[in-house]
Amino acid sequence: MKIKETTFDGRAAFELVERRVRLVIVHSIGPRIAFFGRVGGENLLYWDETRKQRRGDWHLYGGHRFWIARTGADESEETYAPDNEPCRVKRTAGGIAVSTPVDASRVEKTLVIRARNGVWTIDHVLRNTSDMLWAGGAWALTATRPLRTTRYEIPLDGGDPGWDVISIVIPRRWGGNHKTRIADPQFTLTDDALTFRSRGLEGKRLAYAPRGTLVMADKRGVFTKSAPVVVGAQYPYGANVAAYLAPKSLMVELETMAPSQILGPGHILHHVETWTLG
Repeated sequence: MKIKETTFDGRAAFELVERRVRLVIVHSIGPRIAFFGRVGGENLLYWDETRKQRRGDWHLYGGHRFWIARTGADESEETYAPDNEPCRVKRTAGGIAVSTPVDASRVEKTLVIRARNGVWTIDHVLRNTSDMLWAGGAWALTATRPLRTTRYEIPLDGGDPGWDVISIVIPRRWGGNHKTRIADPQFTLTDDALTFRSRGLEGKRLAYAPRGTLVMADKRGVFTKSAPVVVGAQYPYGANVAAYLAPKSLMVELETMAPSQILGPGHILHHVETWTLG
């Protein structure tokens, strides 16, 4: 892998290149994975160059971000805590680690990025620096940039062959003024998958997907991201993956969640996604 310092949208960043696939992570804020795609090709990720997408002091920025999920309160004021400060960067064996400043809850979040043989690992590391307990889980959100032809899929196969139950959650209203339709034509259920295309309507679906995988496919390639599933663990709304379609096809977010855990002082939580671009 080749790693070098660079800038992205005027912000300090690092560029990682492995097997003709390029990833750029911004560290002057966030952190955010701002670019993912082929070398010399288009960005698969949405990036807010206008810098208008915000909630108070919290900025969307775009790209891939690391949030905290709490069962029953996954979108709280803590979730939208601003992450506008410079991060700490450390070179690691085969990759890079970018850490946020410790927040008001005494939690530190780190993205550790490595790649080998065409497979990228994005490790979301949450460390409790307090002498108190902390409870919650990791929430990994990838804001993608849809084309008219982009097709998305959440595979629903891979469950227990003797007792296979799939859960799909539809949040009709959430987060202030967000809403989605139950009869949303952008989503289609097949026997083994939930497929969707962005057609300008706001929409959201959460699911318990046994493979923990989300797929995006168009002329730019087939982007797949997956996170291991912990059978029997407590996930937000019982779902380990989610998709959010922004109004006017601004972006499509592909999300994975980790089970809720209790972290003692100094304890660490890992949530690892694997990314491929075929």
